[in-house]
Amino acid sequence: MSRFRSAVSATVMAVAACAGDGVTDPGSIRSVTVSGAVTAVIVGASTQFVATARDGDGSVVQTTWTWTSSAVNVATVSETGLVSAVGAGQATIRASAGGMSGTLVVVVNANPAGTALVTMPGLSFTPFTTTINVGGAVIFEFPSLAHNVIFEKKPGVPEDILITAGRRVSRTFAVAGTFPYECTLHPGMSAVVEVRQAGS
Repeated sequence: MSRFRSAVSATVMAVAACAGDGVTDPGSIRSVTVSGAVTAVIVGASTQFVATARDGDGSVVQTTWTWTSSAVNVATVSETGLVSAVGAGQATIRASAGGMSGTLVVVVNANPAGTALVTMPGLSFTPFTTTINVGGAVIFEFPSLAHNVIFEKKPGVPEDILITAGRRVSRTFAVAGTFPYECTLHPGMSAVVEVRQAGS
């Protein structure tokens, strides 16, 4: 299967009890479409999904979405629809609002550069030093106690992970180097990612 595919969408429709009148409240939603420009990614990558709600006349309804993933060990999704790949497999991403929902499947393929797992027992990152190849991913497994992952600012550093609990979040490292990080919620909780060129 190709790692990347063109934009696709899935729609869940409901039979309207009456014709839509264009009112932009959640109760007027008659259909939901979820779309993503990329629906096949590798572990450590992210892709943005977008949900669109329409009323009985087909007009777009502005609303607030609730996002969920059917397999959080494969892909997680943020409150804004950003899907993060954390393990090989498939996951159904669902956007819900006004009693209606739409879904789209994301396919996650293994990262050819490899992956590593960092856990957080107590107030520590384990292991302290994580070594991966360029292009590899580190999966941070957050326990029920909230932590964050804030990287030292330097070229090639990935995006920080803000306060998170009870889920996995991945980051891909595109350049070689040493990348220290810490949890600013718990002083002294720090570790480092060593990224090397394959074969070095």
